[in-house]
Amino acid sequence: TTFAKELDRNYTAMEIELKKTIDEQQYVSTTADIWTAHNKSFLGVTVHWINSETLQRNKAAIACRRFRGRHTYDAIASELEDIFSQYGLTAEKEYQQVESVEDEEEVEEDDGEVAFTDLHSVLAGGYDEDAQQGMCVLPAHYRCAAHTLNLIATNEIDKWLASNPESRAVYRSSTAKCSALWTKASRSTVASECLEKISERKLIVPSVTRWNSFYDAYVRIIEMQLTDINNLCTQLQIKCMNEREYQFLKKYCSILKPFSIALDILQGEETCFYGTLQPTLEVLMAK
Repeated sequence: TTFAKELDRNYTAMEIELKKTIDEQQYVSTTADIWTAHNKSFLGVTVHWINSETLQRNKAAIACRRFRGRHTYDAIASELEDIFSQYGLTAEKEYQQVESVEDEEEVEEDDGEVAFTDLHSVLAGGYDEDAQQGMCVLPAHYRCAAHTLNLIATNEIDKWLASNPESRAVYRSSTAKCSALWTKASRSTVASECLEKISERKLIVPSVTRWNSFYDAYVRIIEMQLTDINNLCTQLQIKCMNEREYQFLKKYCSILKPFSIALDILQGEETCFYGTLQPTLEVLMAK
């Protein structure tokens, strides 16, 4: 059709222009993600560079393709090498920054949930061996600073809860009630209308693909008064939240607020540079 032909022409023109722009850059960085949903895996790759005249960051998506087979070093390296070669990306020009979000390789149930492969661990395990054998060797790759910070916060919370059974019980009960609210409000028109009568803002439903989503979702709930929350729970026929659970969530959000701000800075697209990392971490550690 005419539309399809026009789409192909525009895509070809855009690809030619992007390759030209990348070729003009002395330094670029790339990110790679593999995620699985509905028992299908996909590989996404982006490229980033700094405009030498404006000093602004620029970005482009250079691949989003189906990834078949196990997530091994050989398979991932082969796909990435193919993508890099299409855009003239060489080890001399660019480096690889790997976005590793979850330490899961496969999803056995087709439940629609998205799981991410820990690419850093996979690639780090095969890099030295393949380099010695003269096989496909990718550019140096680096763990994502924002993801590392997110892991630190998550792991420390898990360790603290494991050593405090009483707090763990309150955490589980309060988050379970929040989860019930998110489920009702996101799947029911009636529930959404009940929420509108109580709060002018919709609830935020957490997403595994977005850092800070659980923090943001909890904050949105505790922005409401406890009486309003329980009024909503009563209307939706779910368990009400008690004072202890409400105060626990408020304290939880208060503690995690500095981490949330730091993550928002480090995962920013326009203003996050290497020079941003250390000052952000220094301020965070002082909190």
